[in-house]
Amino acid sequence: MSKSKTNSDCGCPTGDCEPSRRQFFSRGAQSIAAIGVAVQSGATAQAARPKPDGWLPTGLGQTRDMTAANGLVYVAGDLAVAVLKPSGEMVRQIPFAEAPRCIAVAKRRLIVGLRDRVLLCDLDGKTLSETKRLAKGAALTSLAVAEDGTIFAADGGSRSIWRISAAGEVLDRIAGGKGGRFAVPKSFFPITWADGGLVVAHPGRHRVERYDADGELLARWGKRSRGLDGFSGCCNPVSVAVTGAGEFVTAERGQPRIKLFDKAGKFHAEIAGPEAFDVTEHERVDTDAELATCQNGGIEVALLGDQVVALDHTTASFRLFDLA
Repeated sequence: MSKSKTNSDCGCPTGDCEPSRRQFFSRGAQSIAAIGVAVQSGATAQAARPKPDGWLPTGLGQTRDMTAANGLVYVAGDLAVAVLKPSGEMVRQIPFAEAPRCIAVAKRRLIVGLRDRVLLCDLDGKTLSETKRLAKGAALTSLAVAEDGTIFAADGGSRSIWRISAAGEVLDRIAGGKGGRFAVPKSFFPITWADGGLVVAHPGRHRVERYDADGELLARWGKRSRGLDGFSGCCNPVSVAVTGAGEFVTAERGQPRIKLFDKAGKFHAEIAGPEAFDVTEHERVDTDAELATCQNGGIEVALLGDQVVALDHTTASFRLFDLA
């Protein structure tokens, strides 16, 4: 019996996340046709649809990660971390010599993940300490911080999670799934800390998992489905947050959505559907032959009080939604 080929970046079946030759040329034809329509009408494709209201610019050209803390929104992108009020007002930009790929704020510290190491900074961005280089080929994508200050760094390069002490000492590495590796794309591997455990969105498996601090799997839920009660596409969910009541907020790429699940992982409500996003931009990413792989996470979610903060990487903007 022949084995199906899988994508080397995420472990998904190749046909699920990479365009076939037919899709490549089909999408190219679609793009040419769209350009033709735009030229004939005298309008660009982006102007063909109204932009949804409520989105606020981050002041960054390319965004990579976002967190919310102390009543503020922190966004990593370009060569800086932008600190914004929920109203969109810029508080400050913190520059870095290298591109920050992921961030967390805890215990009055700004923790910044570069490609292959983690910086422990004060809230003004001054580096207090940093880890050693984690591994050749490391690609950090997300950070989580436990109550005792232990840092967890999700690495899409090795498809594992590094555990780091509060002082910046690399302790060990948590592996998961078949072959000791998570089925995740290189560019997005979402984790967060909640209720005394590590919550991991496992996009290649279409589920959310919970681990203890030592990396033991405690629970998992989720399924691949086109229905609202599951996760569609090749790699979803692309982000996860946990409310104070223990409910899960998830984000999906492709057809962008933000959803709410109860403690057991049962679907509760849709917080935001595709109509809330700039679908022109999402469709462009999803149909561009060079971009149509599972390397485009698209959306990050975080919680600020009783609201969900959503960062849309396709437009480098954020918006607040009320919890359903």
